Amino acid sequence: MREAEKEKEVREENTRFGHKRLILWKNVEEINEVIYYRLLSLIPKTQFKLRDQIDRATSSIGANLVEGYYSGSTKEFIKFLGYSRRSLAELEFWINHCKIKGYITVSLCSSIKDLVIRTCYLTDKLIKGLKRKIN
Repeated sequence: MREAEKEKEVREENTRFGHKRLILWKNVEEINEVIYYRLLSLIPKTQFKLRDQIDRATSSIGANLVEGYYSGSTKEFIKFLGYSRRSLAELEFWINHCKIKGYITVSLCSSIKDLVIRTCYLTDKLIKGLKRKIN
């Protein structure tokens, strides 16, 4: 492949998957791994509604980040980051609920909540930075 073709391919990939370069995205992926490979396996299958709520909140975090990133508008991106932030807050509620119900340990609850709080912080910083950009 010629050098120009390689460069074009890299530019196209960066355009399509630019959100993956965000530190925030790395946290979202880490949340997905923890929730889907650790937390949900500890909740009894009979607790379908709880499992579904956690799944929906977790999915919404990343989906809103991606949708906003590719909206083509900074204002829209900020709006969707707000939705993602709300889903993070909801997920934190459900994690605490799982601890209260005795499905997860205090230690696991704390480590997941810490990750969620760090991700909220990054989301807030990105929102503030984008707001400064448009003002």
